[in-house]
Amino acid sequence: MGSTKALETCLLVIIFAVMLFNYNVLALEIKKVSYDNCRHLCSDRYGWFECMNDCEAAGYINGGQCASPSPKDPLKCCCQK
Repeated sequence: MGSTKALETCLLVIIFAVMLFNYNVLALEIKKVSYDNCRHLCSDRYGWFECMNDCEAAGYINGGQCASPSPKDPLKCCCQK
C-alpha cells in the first residue's frame, strides 16, 4: 500500500513538472514579437482578428498581433514578418 502511494505521488510530481515546463516554453514563444511594423491601436472594435487580417492583406506572412513593448503603452497592431 505504501509503495502504491509513493508511485502515485511520484507520477503526479512528474505530470506537474511537465505541465510547468510546457507553460514556460509557450510563454517564451509568445513574447517574440517584432515592434517594427506597428500600425493601428487595438481596441474593442479593432482587435486581434482585424489586426491579423489587415497584416495578412498587407503581405505579412505571419499576420499580426496586438502587442505593446511596455505595459504602460497602449496595444497596437504589430505586423509580423
